[in-house]
Amino acid sequence: MATALPPEAAPVPLIHRRRFRDFATQGVYVAITALVFAYVLVSLDLREFGFTFLNEPAAFNVANQWLVDVDGVTNSRITMYMVGVWSSVRAVMVAIALSTIVGVVVGVARLSNNWLIARLAMLFVEIFRNTPLLVQVVLVYSVFLVGMPLIENVISIGDIVFVSNRGVAIPWPVPNSGLWGAPHWFAGLWVLALLISAVVAMRARARRQELERETGVSQNANRRALILFAAGAVISYVVLGAPVWIDAPIVSGTHYAEGMTIEPEFAALVIGLTLYTGSFIAEVVRAGIQALPRGQTEAANAVGLSAYQRLTLVILPQALRQIIPSVTNQYLNVNKNSSLAYAVLYDDLFRVATIVQNKAGHALEMFFVIIVTYMAISFLLSAVMNFFNSRVTVHEV
Repeated sequence: MATALPPEAAPVPLIHRRRFRDFATQGVYVAITALVFAYVLVSLDLREFGFTFLNEPAAFNVANQWLVDVDGVTNSRITMYMVGVWSSVRAVMVAIALSTIVGVVVGVARLSNNWLIARLAMLFVEIFRNTPLLVQVVLVYSVFLVGMPLIENVISIGDIVFVSNRGVAIPWPVPNSGLWGAPHWFAGLWVLALLISAVVAMRARARRQELERETGVSQNANRRALILFAAGAVISYVVLGAPVWIDAPIVSGTHYAEGMTIEPEFAALVIGLTLYTGSFIAEVVRAGIQALPRGQTEAANAVGLSAYQRLTLVILPQALRQIIPSVTNQYLNVNKNSSLAYAVLYDDLFRVATIVQNKAGHALEMFFVIIVTYMAISFLLSAVMNFFNSRVTVHEV
C-alpha cells in the first residue's frame, strides 16, 4: 500500500515571523534614536560644548557645608558642585532612613486592633500622601523661620542643645588628640573598630539565634550582641587613646559655634521628604503584611509568640519579599524629589549647578552633568536594594 505524502506547508507570511518583527522593531527604535540625535546636533550649536569651565574659580560660596571646608575663591566650580552633590546625598540618606522608620511604624499601626491608633495612622497617610511635597517642604521651612524664636531668645536644653530660627545645635563627635597626643587619623581607626565590632556582634547574634532555634532555649541574642558591640567600642576607644571627643555647641552672637548645626533648610527638606515618602512606604508595608496568608499569624499565636515576636520574627521577614521592590521605587523618588531643595534655598546639587550655569553659561553641559549625577545616585540605590532583595527572596531549587 502506497504511503500518502504530506501536503506542502504553506509559507508563513513575513509579517508573522517573530525574527522579522523583532528586527523591524529594533530598526524603528534605532531610526528614531538617530533622528533625535541628528535633530540635537543640527539645532544646537555644539562648537563651544565642553567642560573646561568647571575648572575655573567658582566665585561663590556654598552654605550647608558639613565635613567639608571650601570657599569660592580658592576652589573650582567642579569642587563646589561636588559639595552640592554631597549635600544632596546626605539629605537623601537621612530622609531614606527616617522615612523607612516612619513608614514601617505607621504601616503596622494601620493594622492595629486599637481603633484610635489605626485611625490616626490612616489620617497621617491620607494627609501627607495627598498633599504636594513642595507645599510640605515650604510649610516646614516657614515654621522653622517664623515659629522658632530668634537667636537672641534661643531655647536652651541643658546648655547642650539649642533651638532657634538659626536651626538646632547639638553636640557632635570630633577628632581629638587623645589621652597621649594620638594623631587625628586615629579617629578613623576607631570608626573602623566600631564597624568590626558591629560585624562581630551581628555574627554572634546570628549564631545565638541558630542555637535558640535548635535547642528551643532563649539565648538572649540581642542583649549579648549589644554587650559585645559595646565592649568592643569601649576597649578600642581606650586603646586608641580617646581619639574622638564630644564637641558641645555654644551661642556666639547671632550664630552657633562648635558642635553641629542642623540648618532650617536641611531640616525642612528632610522632614518634608520623610513625611511624604513615609506615607507611601506605610501603604506598601500595610499591603505587604496583608498579602501574607492569615495562617502565618495564627501559627505564630499557636506557638505562644508575643505581638512583638510575631511581627519581627514571622510577619515582617516574609512581607519583605513583597515590600522591598515597591520601597525601592520610593527611595528613588526621594533622590529625585530632593531637587525641591531649591525652594528652601538649600544648596543641593541642583541649586549649585544652577548657580554655576548663571555665572558661566553652558546650560547644556550643566543639565548633562545634573542628569548623569541623579542617574548615578539612583543606580547606586538600585544596586544596594537589589542586593538586599536577592538576600530575602526565596530561591526555588
